[in-house]
Amino acid sequence: MSETNTPSSQATASLAISHLTESKAARLLSERFNLPIDSQQTAEMTLGWHLVKKDPIPKLALFHQDSGPVFIDFISGKKAHRRHFGGGKGQPLVRAMGKLKEGLPTILDATAGMGGDSFVIASQGFKVQMVERSIAVAALLEDALKRAQESLQNRSDETSDPELLSIIMSMSLVQADSANYLLSQTPVVDVIYMDPMYPEKKKNAATKKEMKALQNLVGPDRDSENLLQAALQTASYRVVVKRPKNAPIIQLENPLLIPSAEISSPNTRYDIYSIKALKAAGLL
Repeated sequence: MSETNTPSSQATASLAISHLTESKAARLLSERFNLPIDSQQTAEMTLGWHLVKKDPIPKLALFHQDSGPVFIDFISGKKAHRRHFGGGKGQPLVRAMGKLKEGLPTILDATAGMGGDSFVIASQGFKVQMVERSIAVAALLEDALKRAQESLQNRSDETSDPELLSIIMSMSLVQADSANYLLSQTPVVDVIYMDPMYPEKKKNAATKKEMKALQNLVGPDRDSENLLQAALQTASYRVVVKRPKNAPIIQLENPLLIPSAEISSPNTRYDIYSIKALKAAGLL
């Protein structure tokens, strides 16, 4: 379901495995992601296991003194709500993925983050490969996918959810720097989706704990131009870039490389780069 490549460090906060984690689990996690165990309790952020009330299955979580435990759950919570009430195939994110004559395009989410957009896309029948450069966030994603798969497969007939299991099975994960991964591995994919981290409008605005954890780990976005250029060289159908509605497009070295179309919602815009149109114009 996933594979790990160790990229050059992008983190802005120190990261380790919690010393409170059971020793065997800590050792396996340390070996899996090449992270130290925080025996001296000096790391700014730690990965460890978190128990939620009324749920016997421990969840891998990211702990930070300013945000509390952050984990990913594909079965319940916000992602489940978005699956059922997000708008289905009519929502702008899903419409931006497009259609092919032979069926739904394959999707690569180059900025997977906490997996929310990937889950929404997969819930509409698309096959999605997530690429995440942060080791910690990739660990959370991998744990969430594994937990969801095992939980759904072990359910009785009365509580089974084959649709959700199909969604989880259509999602895969690679831990790598996306631009490097696209250029070195040249994956065969129809659509590449990217959601570069954008600065908050208000510096003192309270941010969601998931976003705060991401910001602490990866810092501000400084390479969206490189990622977009790599995506345009890799995708066969289109590249979709999520932006705040009034934000400028990502400026590339060639000023003529601009979106072919866009899909907007009240607060968000999806810039669509049609590979066919850009090639016809001699820009790719």
